[in-house]
Amino acid sequence: MNNLDKVSECLAELEKLYAVGDEEQKSFIASAFDNILNCSEITHNGLNLKKIEKVTNLPNRESLMRDISHLKNEAMLIIIHMNQIEAIKQLYGFEIAKKVIVDKSEKLNHLVKETEASLYSINLQKFAILVRERIFFDKYLSILQFSIFNNMESCTYCGDDGEDIITNFTAGVAYGAEHLHHTANVALQDAMISKENYKIYDNPPKCTILKKMTLNKHKVYKDALHEGYVVPYFQPIIDSRDDSVMKYEALARLLLPDGTIVAPYHFLNVALEDKTFEFFTRQMMQKVFNIYDKTSAEISMNLTYENIKSKTMLEYIKNRLEKYGGDRITFEIVETEEIDDYEVVENFILMIKEYGCKISIDDFGSGYSNFTNIIKLNIDFIKIDGLLITKLLSDEKARLMIQGLIHFAKNINIKTIAEFVSSKELSDCVKELGVDYIQGYYYGEPRDAEFYNLV
Repeated sequence: MNNLDKVSECLAELEKLYAVGDEEQKSFIASAFDNILNCSEITHNGLNLKKIEKVTNLPNRESLMRDISHLKNEAMLIIIHMNQIEAIKQLYGFEIAKKVIVDKSEKLNHLVKETEASLYSINLQKFAILVRERIFFDKYLSILQFSIFNNMESCTYCGDDGEDIITNFTAGVAYGAEHLHHTANVALQDAMISKENYKIYDNPPKCTILKKMTLNKHKVYKDALHEGYVVPYFQPIIDSRDDSVMKYEALARLLLPDGTIVAPYHFLNVALEDKTFEFFTRQMMQKVFNIYDKTSAEISMNLTYENIKSKTMLEYIKNRLEKYGGDRITFEIVETEEIDDYEVVENFILMIKEYGCKISIDDFGSGYSNFTNIIKLNIDFIKIDGLLITKLLSDEKARLMIQGLIHFAKNINIKTIAEFVSSKELSDCVKELGVDYIQGYYYGEPRDAEFYNLV
């Protein structure tokens, strides 16, 4: 064993000790890491622990462990396992497997922005994405769900015998500043055992802990609501013919005093269950109208069935439209099984049409769509369910269903919007199917009004 091998072995042992050590021991081990890395022999021989994995040219496991050891704040770690690599090596040989690994590493590298996160190659079966700032946590969870699992899994490779080689992924996700690598691996193993795409690490669920988490979320939401921290973010909706911006959808966020942006995933369920939800909707709507008044852009905003059933909410909407007008406003209504009276929806549409507003049905095709009732409504757009769109490149049934929805919409003169479009491949595909408008991270992520020059 040469000196470099001995050093690598030493570092592996230090990693194990770091995982189980107390704070004092961790501090000592981190110093030991640094001392070893700064050793002149190692530098001379190129064993550099921003160490690069040879096949992918990405920082390797040692680099990841060192970066985790230096974390000062909560981070997010995603470990991605390529499930078929061992089988590909056995069936087709290492060179074919290597091509698959390199291709996947390049595609992942394209999704990860250096200013937001770091990509690592842990071994020839695993990649890791380390996200150091909370503001990007939701973005990279969305990238995992809607880009990595759907778009990248659809890629095929041709073996020597002419057969297609298909790969897919399993992932583990963890949050924190300590034991991050261990907890992400626990989540990964849990996902593999349960045969799910991914799992987010969760401590053993105890009733008191769950109650405390719910109460904390409720407090954050209530404080934000009463302090006026509800803010609209905007995402462009693109014309598929020329990629120009057709309008912007307003999406609710909480902007906390420390600058943290909280996405709806963390508070919307709490808001919906709370009696203050109408107050939340009004606050959001007023801020959208304030921006609408300063721009010439078209803006879309969301309403629930509960909103349009409320007489006081309808009066508020009518009052705002009287003041600001509505010829550049689209209201999006989520069509779910909760809609038990389409006459309520029809009356709302008749009211807002008097002000020149347009209407869109959101999540169309999600499983509850009633085509007969939709035909009766005077709607302008249907937004095809995003979960269907994400399956488009890998699921022929999803493709046929989307094709049918677009054909149905064209026959009744309703425009279609494809959401959750996160890649060029997906964009090209929905354009080919004839969708009218496109929304998703490929064209722009939700940002504040200033970012899109709306104010």
